[in-house]
Amino acid sequence: MAADGMMRASDADRDAAVDTLRDAYTAGRLTLEEFHERTSAAYAGRTWGDLRELFTDLPEQPALGADLPAAAEPSRTPEMAAPPGLPRRARPGGAVMPFVMIWFLVMIAARSNALVVAPVVVLTVLLLVTAISRRK
Repeated sequence: MAADGMMRASDADRDAAVDTLRDAYTAGRLTLEEFHERTSAAYAGRTWGDLRELFTDLPEQPALGADLPAAAEPSRTPEMAAPPGLPRRARPGGAVMPFVMIWFLVMIAARSNALVVAPVVVLTVLLLVTAISRRK
């Protein structure tokens, strides 16, 4: 935390510091004069370090940087790693697999006798129906 002491404070940071000072005054940790001095210093503070100096003798610390956007969490599953335009169940490369399987089954049927062709055609039709129904 010492490294971010030079971070420029935003208006939201200064407001959070004043709110924390108000809570300390309400709890009886600051006198009215101290509260006014520290509030003026908080509004004049330019960095997070300036604001943190106001709280060295107080147990509460202001939430500095609360107005910054939260860091994105890394995706944990392949479904969540899909590009945003695709549905969750559709994964990149997932649409190619039925066509590879159909090609493989047709190649087997072309090199085999008639007893193999009928089951290959049935499997191909089932695979196509399954692939089409998953897209809906």
